[in-house]
Amino acid sequence: MPQPTSSDLIRSARERFNLAIAKKDSKTIRTLLAPTYHLITGRSDQFHGADEEEIRWAKFFHNDPTAIYRRTPREVTVNEAWGIAQELGNWEGSYTAERTLVNASGVYSAKWQRTQKSVWVLQAEIFTTINFDEACIPPDPI
Repeated sequence: MPQPTSSDLIRSARERFNLAIAKKDSKTIRTLLAPTYHLITGRSDQFHGADEEEIRWAKFFHNDPTAIYRRTPREVTVNEAWGIAQELGNWEGSYTAERTLVNASGVYSAKWQRTQKSVWVLQAEIFTTINFDEACIPPDPI
């Protein structure tokens, strides 16, 4: 049986992330993140640190059990020599805000790095909201 490629391993890690969101499992999400992980959400909120991200997801799941997100990779480009990769894809999600189910979707870019133990982890993700319901709250003005 052929060895999985780095692209295969990253796509598999992404699916584990999707399943962890579906199962409301913030601990599994934490295992997929580099310690210095950075996130820019579809609303342009920013968060830093894997430990903080685990706490944020746990609170999010507790406060909104309806929330679900799915990220679907379109392209994974790998620099094998350096152990880094970029993932480009589409995301969609729904959550409850002010007792209203809200749907949103868009595009994302993710930066991955291979650890010394050959595990791919997320260094950063940037999400951009493209489609949204009227109940979605836009980003704060700059």
